[in-house]
Amino acid sequence: MNLEEKEPYSDTSAFVRFNPFLKIARSSDAILLAQFENLRTQIPLMYVLMVINVGFLGLATYGDVPDTHSVGGASALCLLIVIRAVIWRSRSKFVNDTAKIRRYLYGTLAASVLLSAAFGGWGYLLFSEADPARSTAIALFVFVGAISCCYCLQALPFAGWCVLIFGASPVTLRLLLSPDWYSVEAGLTFLVAAGVILRSLFTSNKAFEDLLYSRMEMSGLVKALEQSQEHYRCSVELDPQIPWISDPEGSVTELSPRWEDTTGLSRDSSLGWGWAKAAHPDDLPRVLAMWTLALETDGHEADIRYRLRLHDGSFRWFRARAYPRRNANGNILAWYGNLEDIHDQVMAEQALQESEERYRLASLASNDIIWDFSSDHNRIQWSSAAATILGYPETMEGTTRDWWMGRIHPADRPEVLQRFKDVIARGQTQWVQEFRARTATGDYLNMVSHGYILRDENGTPKRIIGSLQDVTRQREYEARLQWAAHHDALTGLPNRTLFNEHLEAVFREGRSTGSCTLLMVLDVDRFKAVNDDLGHDAGDALLQEVAGRLRSAVPASASVARLGGDEFAVIWRDLDEEKLAADTAAALLASISGAAEFDGHQIDVILSAGVAVAFSDGQSAEELHKCADLALYAAKRDGAGQACRFRDELRQLAARETGMLWDARTALQSNRIVPFYQPKVCLRTGECVGFEALLRWHHQEGLRLPSEINAALEDYGLSVQLTNRMLDCVISDLAFWLDSGVDVRRIAINGAAGDFRRGDFADRILQRLESAGLPATVLQLEVTESVLVSQHVKNVDNTLRTLARAGVTIALDDFGTGYASLTHLKQFPVHTLKIDRSFIRRLDAERSEDDVIVSAVLDLARNLGISTVAEGIETPAQAAYLARKGCDVGQGYLFGRPMPAAQVGEMIEVWNAAAARSLIGSAAA
Repeated sequence: MNLEEKEPYSDTSAFVRFNPFLKIARSSDAILLAQFENLRTQIPLMYVLMVINVGFLGLATYGDVPDTHSVGGASALCLLIVIRAVIWRSRSKFVNDTAKIRRYLYGTLAASVLLSAAFGGWGYLLFSEADPARSTAIALFVFVGAISCCYCLQALPFAGWCVLIFGASPVTLRLLLSPDWYSVEAGLTFLVAAGVILRSLFTSNKAFEDLLYSRMEMSGLVKALEQSQEHYRCSVELDPQIPWISDPEGSVTELSPRWEDTTGLSRDSSLGWGWAKAAHPDDLPRVLAMWTLALETDGHEADIRYRLRLHDGSFRWFRARAYPRRNANGNILAWYGNLEDIHDQVMAEQALQESEERYRLASLASNDIIWDFSSDHNRIQWSSAAATILGYPETMEGTTRDWWMGRIHPADRPEVLQRFKDVIARGQTQWVQEFRARTATGDYLNMVSHGYILRDENGTPKRIIGSLQDVTRQREYEARLQWAAHHDALTGLPNRTLFNEHLEAVFREGRSTGSCTLLMVLDVDRFKAVNDDLGHDAGDALLQEVAGRLRSAVPASASVARLGGDEFAVIWRDLDEEKLAADTAAALLASISGAAEFDGHQIDVILSAGVAVAFSDGQSAEELHKCADLALYAAKRDGAGQACRFRDELRQLAARETGMLWDARTALQSNRIVPFYQPKVCLRTGECVGFEALLRWHHQEGLRLPSEINAALEDYGLSVQLTNRMLDCVISDLAFWLDSGVDVRRIAINGAAGDFRRGDFADRILQRLESAGLPATVLQLEVTESVLVSQHVKNVDNTLRTLARAGVTIALDDFGTGYASLTHLKQFPVHTLKIDRSFIRRLDAERSEDDVIVSAVLDLARNLGISTVAEGIETPAQAAYLARKGCDVGQGYLFGRPMPAAQVGEMIEVWNAAAARSLIGSAAA
């Protein structure tokens, strides 16, 4: 704690002492607080005395002077004194803000001057107006009042001086200037008394300050002593060590409190030789022997490690050290020592010893070769594993460094030597390196060497130890993994990853050489059918056959890869002319096509191919691959076994398909997919027997046909969403019509190939019908022939049979335009055949071939007990012809165009079956 020193009595300090404002400004916080506390008790007393004095003086002069001077003056002064007293009493004794205290003291100085001047002036007025015989008494009254108030301000002497000077000086000066020697003598008496009082105030204030400084110094010393003791106590308590003191004979006299916390033994019971009770029984004899030796050898420093029992009964390692303190004659006065917890250190040392032992045993049991090279003797000592792995018996006796260098592969030796030189030059202590080493049989093994260098104080290598690990099998395994990461396991061809790397390399080379490179992407036609009919083993055999034929058919400079599934690719370098690209692809397909045998079955090997030429069709590997894919899609649309060269319109076609998909998605999201209903009419009775729900979608330019989003109908995900939307709308319309009493008979809805892929199409239809409370007989499902011959035949069969059992009728749409055979009519539950409009529109011509086809279809259906529907009827003549041939139902513009759901009810109400029958009959006549 820093204490303010008292200033010496110099001119400057004297100026400060007699300048009250500077003294208050420069006083320490402690003095200011002490002054404030004393004034809080002195000033209220002073104001009480002033009120008494003023009151009595006013009463004493009442009647001798005007009332306004005696009573009025006394009242005014008392009011000022009371106000000032209240202000002082309102100040809290807990004020510790020195800035506020300074302001209070400044205010007190000013108040003392003003109030004392007012009192002195009032007294002078009374003195002047009173009877001369009583003037001396009035003067004495004023002087005594000033003295009493002055004495109350000993804590702020200058304020007391102001009270005495300004309060008593007017009357005193009047006495001194009086022509009456009695009055002059009284004035001199007052003057002498005032001097004595002022001197007394100065002396008492100085004594007060000295006492305060003494208290501050004593307080600082006490606090410093307490702080020192607290520091010592905390340092002892926080010290992780346990200090102790013993007498010259070794008996412990003092112990740290931590001893009791650590061992659980009280300090009293551990003094003397009681501490030995905490030592481990196995260590105690050794500890006592060492301590006895230190005592007998004239104070030799003691240092030993042993175990102490803790309060929980466990033992922990400690290090005990002691050193003697001697007097001037060299005699031992006491021993000072401490106990240091070294348990973790001892455990680490023991763990290191155990680790070294385990490493020694492990080196004997493992296949790693441990070696130790001494630079002084140029010898390498080898573990026994060297003879086992490398096959050299001489390693058991140690070899030279040159002998070992001679066994390293010649191609690796320069790198090994250079690496060793670099490690030495850079001051490194360890390194790892891989190289090949020759065994006694002449074979080479992949070895990984770990080395560690031990250097002397100058940094020179003195000893190098390390190990050799045989990683030959690991490297072979890694090579197999690397090959597997870049090749197809089934065919052995490069996979898509390696294919992309080859294609990128071709582009880098082609930019510099300007050579023509062809990229051909191939797809095995009807591969899914082979898997489904003959099993996956047959599919794998087919892929292997295709891979073998491709490898044999392309030149050595070409690269063949399997991209995944049944898709292959060929990179054909250095093509002579770009115009030969399509011919080259066609020739390749012809050479690899043909029958293959598998387990007694004949498999037709047919591939489609898309062709693109580097830099002509694409400026990057990715762009070229996309172009080849577009060409492949075009080739597959043209039929099996076709090769197609990329052309710009394919990109436009792909963009158009992308636009179709976008339109379909946005139409679904904005709920712009709606069903339009086209009536079906019985050709015998003219009655409306139902409707077909046809997909329409709203575009900003008007209503659109499904052909404008045809790509979405072929997309699996979108086609399912479109079907679900149509189902929801149709079933909602059916429920409304039935509730309204409108008999629409049966509504036909179309199913796409994608609907049968997951196998849940029947559940989606039947669950919706059940939720709407509708019977299954209100629906008919129309499927095309392509669905019956798709890759999901089992799903199609299960779906159609489930629906048929529930009451949904099945119609085979566009019959005669696909690949369905007569066996499919027996295999699947088909109730209705729909004759495609392409056969109907030419029935007006005389004896066209379509007449024969239509007649054959009608006869077939009649013989199989299947109803028939003719699509695309536009003229009465077509309707009459079909009626004569026995067709059951007609559908086309002749009977009505597709209409929104809102018009169906009105159309049924105004439908005239007789008029429709008459229309058909008149055409027949």
